[in-house]
Amino acid sequence: MKRIYDKDILFDWGQKADLQSVFSSTAIDYFGCLYEKGEFLSQPCEEAEYLQIVVSGTISIYHIREDGTRYSLAQGQGPFLLGDMEFYQPSPSLFFVEALTDTMTLAISLKKYREILKNDTRFLNYLVRNLSRKLISIACLESDNVSLKHRVLNHLKYHCENGILIGMEKHAFLLRCSSRRCYVF
Repeated sequence: MKRIYDKDILFDWGQKADLQSVFSSTAIDYFGCLYEKGEFLSQPCEEAEYLQIVVSGTISIYHIREDGTRYSLAQGQGPFLLGDMEFYQPSPSLFFVEALTDTMTLAISLKKYREILKNDTRFLNYLVRNLSRKLISIACLESDNVSLKHRVLNHLKYHCENGILIGMEKHAFLLRCSSRRCYVF
């Protein structure tokens, strides 16, 4: 990781990340980070010191389970916020964040700006939008890794009254398959 402090470069990156729509305050200091493909932006057991806004590049957020399997949580491209969970839960991260391509971020000190940002409505809205994107990504990744048979059985058990599918098109849409495939499974 290489840190960038050049004001012209940071101004350009701030424009690309649309920082004026992220923060109400203009008194937020930040520096840039350049990560090469394969570098980690964050790893488990490291205390998160910075919020990072991905300006360009693609990152992957994942967890390694105790059995050694990799559980993907989200993938993101700029602009994408990292450190959102640690913003309110300052304990060490549980997740790996890896650069899938060369990646540029803007880093903001959590220690210095956490309390200011807790009162910044514009930032809090940005944080919620970012967390929503991640939750949608997690939901889609999780369900895509499960077979159609298991998705249908789970859907019947938890979402259908008396375990009966009524309105096949609606249920097929929720299960992300065709109604014919849902019916035949």
